[in-house]
Amino acid sequence: MQDVFIEYMVKKQNPPALILLRIGIVLAAVFLFFVFFIIATILGPFSFIAVLAAFASIYGAYMLITSMNIEFEYSLTNGELDIDKIIAQRKRKRLISIKCKEVEDFGKYNAAEHEGKAYQTKLFACANPNNEDLWYFTLHHKEKGLMLIVFNASERMLNGIKPFLPRPVMHKAFRIGS
Repeated sequence: MQDVFIEYMVKKQNPPALILLRIGIVLAAVFLFFVFFIIATILGPFSFIAVLAAFASIYGAYMLITSMNIEFEYSLTNGELDIDKIIAQRKRKRLISIKCKEVEDFGKYNAAEHEGKAYQTKLFACANPNNEDLWYFTLHHKEKGLMLIVFNASERMLNGIKPFLPRPVMHKAFRIGS
């Protein structure tokens, strides 16, 4: 078997409430900007501190708003799947790294099928948890216990994962032999 390396990236969709939050952050930053400038006129010789705070409020709002831009990157390398969370294209955080051979269950995600199950950790590394075209897998992780991981997958990613899954899991997930 030759080496396998596949990457796939999805951008998290923002719910309407997050858009309202962003508008609130912008309005608060503009308000603080003007308040600090008014304070600057009162302070006289120490006005540079208030001017600095005014610009810091705008910069802080920018950093806060852009940190809400989240992407998930899946990297499959010879049977090891890494899922990273990328925040505002400036910070990367490894969410999980698993070996596909340790997967206990794999298939198309249906929320109703997983409602009553006692997972210690649920990881939704997908564009929108309400989408219909999601996949999941479960496994026992040494630190996080029984995990449910929900993700988006391209056809290429699924074909790459398939040979590394345990045989019974692969047959069930891809309906082989039924």
